[in-house]
Amino acid sequence: MVIAAALIAAVVLFLERVEQRPDDSGDRRGLGKGTPKKASTAKPPGRKLKPAPPDIGHPGRSVAIIIDDIGYDLQIVKELAGLPAPIAFAVLPHTPHAVEAAELFHAAGKEILLHLPMEPRSYPEGSPGEGALMADMDAGEIRRRIRENLAEVPFALGVNNHMGSRFMEDEARLAVVMEELRTKGLFFVDSLTTDNSRGRELAGRARVRFAARDVFIDYAPGYAVALESLTGIFRQGRKNGTPVLMIGHPHMETVRAIRDVLPIWRKKGVKVIPVSACLRIPGGAGKQDPFIKNRHNDKPASERKALHDPDICP
Repeated sequence: MVIAAALIAAVVLFLERVEQRPDDSGDRRGLGKGTPKKASTAKPPGRKLKPAPPDIGHPGRSVAIIIDDIGYDLQIVKELAGLPAPIAFAVLPHTPHAVEAAELFHAAGKEILLHLPMEPRSYPEGSPGEGALMADMDAGEIRRRIRENLAEVPFALGVNNHMGSRFMEDEARLAVVMEELRTKGLFFVDSLTTDNSRGRELAGRARVRFAARDVFIDYAPGYAVALESLTGIFRQGRKNGTPVLMIGHPHMETVRAIRDVLPIWRKKGVKVIPVSACLRIPGGAGKQDPFIKNRHNDKPASERKALHDPDICP
């Protein structure tokens, strides 16, 4: 009996000690029952906040650039072809390097236009060059010259006028040009060398895709003028989202200005687009052109002449 009682007492004592041992299950599976929880440092779940958009200044604004008068200097052609933007190039026919320049730009993935010479009001003092369309030509001669000039500029997708302040006002002869372009599937960009251009109206009649120049980048020589023109788009107040179409010339100062403005435009949210993205078929005379006028073309011709004669490349 004594032995049995001692054994029972020993078993009871052992069980009491086991119940008092700390539970380490919390180290393996979390906190055990009855153990106080540590304060959590995790943030309560909630809606994620989107980062604030960057300040781009002018969202959705776009610019297209054409460089005219290509064909005389291959070195500057190489400089221009290396610009990291979809700039278009208007090549003058019958120039020493017209074909080579067009081939180089085509290989670089750039758009090419025929820079079609046309008679200016200053003729004969101001000569538009070989292959020009003149105001005394008949329809057959106009068509023949267009075809010859196109053969001089391979890969041309469209045409813009070189000089042409007189020819672009001649409705009958300009209508022949537009009909010829329509048959060939080419577009037309009006350089707006005259306030009385019939380009938009006649392009609409012929159902030719069309755009018009807004700004001459280098209306006067020098880097400062070109850079001011390129950055001036931020002050033009355009609200309808249509692109600004700018025309420049193959001067090293202009190339430098374009190269310098590209990162500024990127920061401001301005996108450089191909000229082909600016085209539309005009609705006819009287419909508002989607492109704003150049600030110099807003002035009377007598005042504008002192700043820049659009028929003469600066």
